[in-house]
Amino acid sequence: MDQCGGSILPKIPGIYQTYLEVKDKYPIGSDLECIDKVRFIKSIEKKNERLFCDPDVAMVMLAKGRNVINQRNWLAFDDKEVLTFYAFYKKSGRGSSAGIKYTLKQLKIIYFLVDETIQVNEPTKQNSGGPQGCFIKKQKIPLPGCDQETGPYYRLPDLVVGTTVIFHGKELRITGVDAYTRDFLHTMGVPANDNEPMPEDPYYEYRKKTALDVTLQNKANIARNPPPNGYDSLILRFRGYWDDRNQMDGDLHFYEVLYYLADDTMELVEEIMDDTKVSGIRNKMIVKRQRLMKEGPWCLQPGYNVRQDILNVMTTNKNSFYYTMDSQLGIVQKVPYYNRTDLFIGQVLNVYGRSVILVSCDEFTKSFYKNVYQLGEENLNPIEAPKTVREIEEEMLQQKRVEIILKNYDEVLRKSLVKDGGPGIIFGFLIKMITDDPINQSRNFMLKYYLDDTEFAIYEYRETNSGMRGGMFRSKRGFSENQDQENLFIFHQLAVGVKICIDEFKFTIVDIDDKTLQFMIDNPKEFSHSNLAAVRSKTREMINSRFSSLEKFRTEYFQDRELVDRDEFRKVLSFDGELDPHIGVVLSLIHKRPDPFEPFTDNVLRSVVQREMRKDCFIHFDGLKNNFRSRKSKSDEVGYIVCSEAIKAMKSNRISLSEEIRSILVNKFTDTKNGCTVNYEEMVEFMDYMKNPVEPPSRLARELLFVKPKKVLVRVNDFIDGLRSET
Repeated sequence: MDQCGGSILPKIPGIYQTYLEVKDKYPIGSDLECIDKVRFIKSIEKKNERLFCDPDVAMVMLAKGRNVINQRNWLAFDDKEVLTFYAFYKKSGRGSSAGIKYTLKQLKIIYFLVDETIQVNEPTKQNSGGPQGCFIKKQKIPLPGCDQETGPYYRLPDLVVGTTVIFHGKELRITGVDAYTRDFLHTMGVPANDNEPMPEDPYYEYRKKTALDVTLQNKANIARNPPPNGYDSLILRFRGYWDDRNQMDGDLHFYEVLYYLADDTMELVEEIMDDTKVSGIRNKMIVKRQRLMKEGPWCLQPGYNVRQDILNVMTTNKNSFYYTMDSQLGIVQKVPYYNRTDLFIGQVLNVYGRSVILVSCDEFTKSFYKNVYQLGEENLNPIEAPKTVREIEEEMLQQKRVEIILKNYDEVLRKSLVKDGGPGIIFGFLIKMITDDPINQSRNFMLKYYLDDTEFAIYEYRETNSGMRGGMFRSKRGFSENQDQENLFIFHQLAVGVKICIDEFKFTIVDIDDKTLQFMIDNPKEFSHSNLAAVRSKTREMINSRFSSLEKFRTEYFQDRELVDRDEFRKVLSFDGELDPHIGVVLSLIHKRPDPFEPFTDNVLRSVVQREMRKDCFIHFDGLKNNFRSRKSKSDEVGYIVCSEAIKAMKSNRISLSEEIRSILVNKFTDTKNGCTVNYEEMVEFMDYMKNPVEPPSRLARELLFVKPKKVLVRVNDFIDGLRSET
């Protein structure tokens, strides 16, 4: 390392000490020369040429965070690291006939730090009348009176704002620098003077004052209305079409019409269907950006927009003829062009003989016409365009897809329900026959619909002294082949009040099983008639149409009772047949009082349990008690065991009690005060039919223990609160 922290290792590939030393461009510089197609290196013969970075420049780069001290220029700098100076040069001999002695050229002096060369450029100016661009090529410019080969040359300290430099005999006045160069010189310790104003070119000012178009450009000189403030650089976008299908091999073409507010030019791009593209559309330029004429002739003759004519003054000498401008202005051909005021939805554009109809525009175009021209929304609404053959085919294909989806919708819906709810789902409905026979009108049937295979069966309830045998009315199967297709029903359409036809018998559904109805309520998307929110909304609308408040409705129909019979509740909510009867069934289930079975005595429970033990010939009650005692932990009291362990002990001894009876038995001897523990001593004595026998029951266990109450009661207060929450 040197004193400045730079590395002194050789610059060879693969060895990099710092990130700043890694370069990807190495400019050639001006020390190479080609003479008669033979390349020469001039720096080998120039012993006094500087090969290392200038110390002042190196200190500036060190202040900017780059250490280039004792480094060669071509390694320290890039060819894009330049300093820019502004200057001008007076050139005499042009425009003397108008009293102008010189023309002024505005120049840029570019100083390259990589090899200390200088290049002078003249910025291009429109309609200047002379060559522009590179004024002096990149090279080392010698000082006045010095040799090009030996120097000395102009360097950075020689370029000072406010001074005049002589480059190859041309006097250039330096008037200023750019911001980067000013900061660079300030860091070097040589503050640059303030920039001087650039003088005006007298010849160019004279050209602007004259009214003659001496360049004879074929550019249309058309006065146009400038766009409103803020919309100069924006674009109006329309979409249109050209219907060419009446011609042979014609087609429907769609275009994107662009209108540039900056210069009132237009551009048309055609949208072509292409399946190889990701978007499916390929854009093709039809009309390039230009002023679009409203009508022909589309090809104008040269010189149609020239403001003056040229006169040829004839002489006898062929070498002395000359031209002059006609002082009499000719008749300029007026060409109408499309303007932004001519574009609107439904407009027909004549684009070189093609009738393009505008059908829509984007949101910015709508806001532009609303804000600038105060057009209403009805004037900017899109109109319907004709459909292409491909769109018609896609619509037909989509229609077929919809028909297939609707045809298979029920099957897809059924499979999703079976997948979510599991196999073995059976729907139960109470149905009555629709007939004029009073005997058949009194018969009650149960419809069982099996969701797994969409088959169904009908059973008739047995009633004493009815004259009907009861039992199986229709075996489990699907619809018969002779069934009318219009009378086929679907499982998600079954609800209370629906009329169905099965094998020429007509039925109406009068009630539904609680389990089936709860399944429908839990799946409101599939069973829309059981959607609780919709049911409450319809009920509230009916009540609001008849009563001023919910309290008045409750007082008139329920007399402020807390519990109402289910049949009475359904009759009230039917509103004399104006409301769907299925709504009353859904609300009665939601607000039903949880009273599933009627109470039974301990003797009935003991007789049922002991009968089940006798049927299984279970006699090892002492072993069962020892099993309970072995599962008791130290924290349990004497004679008590946790409920879960009690159930495990009964299963391990293979006691043949159903799950429902076992849960009732365990709950009877459960002590909630001791942390839900079971008194297994008393439970075993209760079960032991050998020590404590009781008379066996006369009926089945389900008929004794699981007896549903004759009346189902509905909580009116919960029903009213549910309607309030819905609002």
